[in-house]
Parts: sequence; C-alpha cells; structure tokens
Amino acid sequence: MTFVLRRTAQSTALARPQPAVPGRRVWLVALALGLGWAWPAAAQRATISRDNEPVLSDPGGTRLGRLAVGTTLATGPRRDNHIQVTLEGWIFSQSVRRAERDGHNLQIAKSGEENLRAVPNGRIIARLVSGVYLDEVQRRGGWVRVRRALWVAAPGLGAGGAVAAAPAGPPPQDDSAVSVDPRRGIARRRAPLLRAPDGTAAGSLEAGTPVRIIARAGNWVRVEAQGWIRESEVRPADQSVLTGISAAELRTTPEEFRGKLLRWTIQYIALQTADDLRPDFQPGQRYILARGPAPEYAFVYITIPEAKLEEIRRLEPLASVTVVARVLNGRSAYLSNPILELVDIGQ
Repeated sequence: MTFVLRRTAQSTALARPQPAVPGRRVWLVALALGLGWAWPAAAQRATISRDNEPVLSDPGGTRLGRLAVGTTLATGPRRDNHIQVTLEGWIFSQSVRRAERDGHNLQIAKSGEENLRAVPNGRIIARLVSGVYLDEVQRRGGWVRVRRALWVAAPGLGAGGAVAAAPAGPPPQDDSAVSVDPRRGIARRRAPLLRAPDGTAAGSLEAGTPVRIIARAGNWVRVEAQGWIRESEVRPADQSVLTGISAAELRTTPEEFRGKLLRWTIQYIALQTADDLRPDFQPGQRYILARGPAPEYAFVYITIPEAKLEEIRRLEPLASVTVVARVLNGRSAYLSNPILELVDIGQ
C-alpha cells in the first residue's frame, strides 16, 4: 500500500499549532501502533555472579580488569557468548591522567591494578589494570567518576548470562545518593587484625563484628572496633609517634597529619639534592628518595638533617629501614608524594 501526501489548504491548516483536543493523545498512540512504530525498550541490567570475573576489551579480547561478585551493570548487545556492559564508578583522581585515545579522555596511570568504587571511598566493584582508557563523567574532591563500555563472558552474568528489564519508573539514582555509609561495615568472617597492612598480628575480629572504617590504602582498610577488657590490662598509650598510617591517608588529608610523627618501614633508593625545580624543598637541601611504607611502596621524600647524613650514606640501595619522621607535607606540589623530615633511623 502506498500513501501520497498532497498539499492542500486543509493540510496547511493542520500544520499550524492546534489547540488541545480531548482524546488526541489516544489517537496518536493508536496511529503509532498501527504504523508499527517502536517505542524505546526498557533498560537491561545484570549482576555479576562470579568473583574476579574478567572484563575484556572485546569478546575474547584483552583482559582489562576484574569485577566483584554482586556488581550490577547495564547491559548491551551479545556477541560470541559475551555481553557488552557499561562499567561506571569512582576512582582516585591521582591514579589517572589525561590521555586521548579512541574517544576516551582518561587513562589509569597507577601501576598494577586500581580500584573502581561504587561511591567515593565506598565498595569496590572492579579492579582495572594500568593503562586502561576511561571516560570522565564527573569530579568530586579527590575522586573522578568514570565510565567505559566493556565485555564480560555471558556465564559470568547471573544464570547463563540472563538479563532482566529494569522496572518501569524514574531512572536509577546516582550511586552517591545510596543510603549506605561507606565508613561502617561488618566482618564477613573471623579475620586477623594487623598493626599495619601485611604487618604483625594484633588480634582478630570475630565474624559479625561491627567496625568503623577510618582509612583506606590499596586493598586494605583501617578499622575501629569496640569491645571490653579489664582496666588493669591497659596502660596509657604513647601518642607522640603514629603507626599504621599509609601514604594514601597523607595524600587524602594532608592537613590532618601535618607536623605528626610517623614510624614507617621504607625502601631506601637514593640520596638526592634538591634543585630549583622542586618548590617543596630549599635549593641544595639533601633528601632521601624512598618507597614506602611497606607494603604500599609509594614514592616518598624524606629530608635529612646534617647530623644524619653520614648514617644515610652508609645505606645500601634498596635496603629496608625503619624511620621515625615528621610529616612536612602529605602531598607534594607536582607529584603528590608525601614529604617527611627524618627524626630517627634504624635498620
């Protein structure tokens, strides 16, 4: 059947804006259905059913990271037993850099893997490898919201890759509006409580113990838990030297730690002399280039008083040493590395 449109006075009149007529919307819907017009389909979403599920650049392509079990993602087309998903979350701004490629504008600069979180400082939903390109969506403080279309093997999404239509109603809210406090949690199982990441044991937490998260460093969190012991079993604590503080904490809240004493185990790299290109130092000032604290091993600068120079010169490159140092700046001007002042050193 062929339709021919003829321009007439009546059709011209109909082209002009017309007052609302009761029932016109019903008539338009009926016309659309009669002509076979398609309405937008409901958004499809699926949940990752296996922990550490690989996320790929293409079906069967390069592995770009891994997904946490329970992560819910918007899904797209299916190809070669893989499903395209849209991964979106928050990443630490210092872990990415500007880089334009294939329509993306950010690249993960941190070596190894970097965490992608549902909200700033919140639940980890993915770990992406260094060099992955992303799309910037939003910035908030020291965090960047990013997005990227990737591929997952269909069996990793629910039962055999089945997806479900999103329920009708308003669009999903921003993840940052979810009423989950990222500072509080519950121990999943009985777990050792360490003095520092990968450090010595200080006790254990029983399964179900409520905790308050006060700091994060890589895959570790620093927690507070409440309990009771006899008063005779405790003594006043020496608050002059802090332990278990990470470099990530210094970078995130530099003012909180300025002037505080820390005890860190570092890896000595070299003795350096500051030049005019380093605004955080006085020209000619001697400092240690190091990595630490263990096991984080971020780059750290430690200024050296004249009385400690000979002791530093006797250190072998890559030697592991314990230092007591005062925080001068939790985040340097250009590279955002902590700057400390050496107070004491020991092998």
